[in-house]
Amino acid sequence: MSKHNLIIYSLLLAAAPISVLADSSTTSAATVGMFSPPTAPSVGHRPSSPLSDYGLELNGYYGYFESYIPILGMLLKARMVGRVSDPDTVKYQANETATTVCTYYRVEKDDSQHELLREKPCKYEIVISEDNVGSKIRIEHYNETDMVSAPGYTPVPMVSEIHSIETKRIVKLSKDLSVISAD
Repeated sequence: MSKHNLIIYSLLLAAAPISVLADSSTTSAATVGMFSPPTAPSVGHRPSSPLSDYGLELNGYYGYFESYIPILGMLLKARMVGRVSDPDTVKYQANETATTVCTYYRVEKDDSQHELLREKPCKYEIVISEDNVGSKIRIEHYNETDMVSAPGYTPVPMVSEIHSIETKRIVKLSKDLSVISAD
């Protein structure tokens, strides 16, 4: 090693402890009790996924033969039929609560989607309007972890898998109950 390189190397070694010493002498927020609360993520589970089906109601009547053919003026009601839980929820004894979030879409014949309504929490019902005739209604829903039920950490992931259901094409009937607009 040349004399010049040896001098540079010696100076670098001598400067390193000084900079560490200077850093350790400064006052940080942690040393005066200003430490922020932990936000470490939870490990290995997500909220349960809501599973549902739908039914149609017209003038308060529910469950007639054509109950799966959506007609103008009907009330589309989704209903919970179960949940799919992440197996790690039991393993890690997770006890966070979640709120179901729903988004309703009108699905056109070309499969384009237009958002009609977003609810948190879900009420699971929407009236089929004139604008929806000829299209389908799609409901996408998922559970979102309530942050207040996870004190001291940020749950990751915060949302369940998305579940969706879709109606058949919405039709309009004439006064004599013959279909006048369908497809």
